[in-house]
Amino acid sequence: MLWADLMIGFKMVRERFTSRVEIIRPNRINATYTDGPFKYLNNHWIFEPLPDGGTLIDFYIDFEFHSKVLQKLMGSLFGEAVRMMVGAFQKRAVHLYGPDGRIIAPKTKG
Repeated sequence: MLWADLMIGFKMVRERFTSRVEIIRPNRINATYTDGPFKYLNNHWIFEPLPDGGTLIDFYIDFEFHSKVLQKLMGSLFGEAVRMMVGAFQKRAVHLYGPDGRIIAPKTKG
């Protein structure tokens, strides 16, 4: 288990929050909200192997801010932030494992 401090923001509005992250091997990550601007935030990642050797990723997030103003301002933008996070995850996976899922050996200098 580890603790993660994260920041969300748009233009001049910035909010920090803390989550407890639990890695449940071999296929699940749970993030439990502990402190910050939310009423609640539930988040998990589940990785399920597929018969073709690929992986199905179930990413779930549900949240509500304490402040109605913040909810209105940030709520619609949060969806875009989630899409960006998933895109970054996919890009990193392709970088590490290649487009067909095989592990790519790191390049070494020398």
